[in-house]
Amino acid sequence: MGLELLWELQEKDLAIRALEEELENTPLLEETKALREEVRRLQDEHRGAEERFKEEKRQLRALEMDIQKKTGERDALRRKLYGGEVSNLKELEQMEKKLNLLIREVDQLEEAAIEKMESLEKMEQELAVQAEQVSGQEEHLQEMERRLEALQAELRERLEALQEEREQFAGRLEPQYLERYRILSQKHQGRGVARVVDDICEGCRVFISSKLKGQLYNPKAMVYCENCGRLLIRQG
Repeated sequence: MGLELLWELQEKDLAIRALEEELENTPLLEETKALREEVRRLQDEHRGAEERFKEEKRQLRALEMDIQKKTGERDALRRKLYGGEVSNLKELEQMEKKLNLLIREVDQLEEAAIEKMESLEKMEQELAVQAEQVSGQEEHLQEMERRLEALQAELRERLEALQEEREQFAGRLEPQYLERYRILSQKHQGRGVARVVDDICEGCRVFISSKLKGQLYNPKAMVYCENCGRLLIRQG
């Protein structure tokens, strides 16, 4: 009975290990991590675009203030030039040159402002597209995280049940069997117990000797494969 329980204990341990690996390496976990990184990247890009948009708006306001200032200077100089206040020819020529310069400056500033407004309009449209993309990916991430949380909860529940069953099996085994099982399990990567099927050790796929076959019928005998050293259990 004890040796059969060792086989069952090994099956439980292998199932526990498989569940632990699934819990640690489930594809959904990696997909969620990848999407989380993608969402973070999109959020960073969107914040950067928003900052550039704000900077462009500040530059437009500065241009508009310059236009207002230069326009005021231009209009004031024009009134002075054509209002009859100045009669000195040389001074009039200087005023006319300055007026022409102000007119060109205002024209250039207005062109720059128009270009800036067009750029802002395009940036605003791009920001809206980005915001929609970020929102969509955030919702996708939330849904994936909910699925992952549900899957992990299910796996943990199954793992706890298996661990409880494993302890029950271990409690029914004699200490010397458990100690041998532990040593063999470490040596053979969790598969220290092997069944004998059609006179073949399932651990190493090698035929066992007639002597060992006879020993397998002793329920208390601990029989080891002559080739791989695993503890052998007779099928049935």
